[in-house]
Amino acid sequence: MNVSLFSQSLFALDLSKAITTTAEIGFPAIELACTSPHFDLNTARKEPERIADQIQQAGLTVSALSLFNTFTDPARLDEEVEAAVTYIRLVPLFQTKVLKLTPGAPGSAEAAEAHWQCLEKALSRLVPVAREIGVRLAFETHMRQLTDTLASSRRLMEQTPADVVGMTVDFLNLSFAGEKMTEVIHVLKDRMVHTHLKNGTIDSNGAWHFQALDEGLLDYVVLLRLLRDAGYTGYLSIECLSPQAAEMPGETARKDFEILSDYLGQAGENVSGYTERN
Repeated sequence: MNVSLFSQSLFALDLSKAITTTAEIGFPAIELACTSPHFDLNTARKEPERIADQIQQAGLTVSALSLFNTFTDPARLDEEVEAAVTYIRLVPLFQTKVLKLTPGAPGSAEAAEAHWQCLEKALSRLVPVAREIGVRLAFETHMRQLTDTLASSRRLMEQTPADVVGMTVDFLNLSFAGEKMTEVIHVLKDRMVHTHLKNGTIDSNGAWHFQALDEGLLDYVVLLRLLRDAGYTGYLSIECLSPQAAEMPGETARKDFEILSDYLGQAGENVSGYTERN
């Protein structure tokens, strides 16, 4: 398993500074947030080569291009699909195979069949393009979206082709939903192509509080051992969302990197030895 930093962790910095900061901390890879203030659609259309070159010059690889989509609103569907196709076609330029997507709101408990049908229409257009180019579409387990629980994530996997569509598993998001990590990994391990690592708590009112990687609901030493035993060889992408990430982005990301490096050692792993999961 290898380690990546999700550039959303550094939204307090512009993209150029986020790239250099990621490298200076010691991360081997970056997950590139495909939205402002980082790799937004305008930049993706006008100067993707410049961004890819800057990442390469910094000595980084790209774990994934990371989109923030809404495929559940018919009024926005054409626009969202067109944007996703733009990024799918850019994946080879960044020498990765993974495009992280989000399905869109509402959460699964509030979703109607029309929301799932709208997502299905989007996938009917995206999957052929991704298959042609050799891209894995990795839908995130995301709060307040269709894939906010293990059951709804499994539903998406059962309705999509395994050779193209997989999951970006955000363990804390599923923990907030009350899911057990042993079951999460057991159910999703064969479709898990990317992960998000963060930690935090949920209060009595249901509000989420993001903290450092060693503070919160998840025991990452245990989780890393579960991933190892499940045969996961993809990226572990740190996502810093605590208030400190906005105030001290570089320092916060560095702290989580050090914590994860220590946890990997305790789990009998290290940050090298990454192999792509096809």
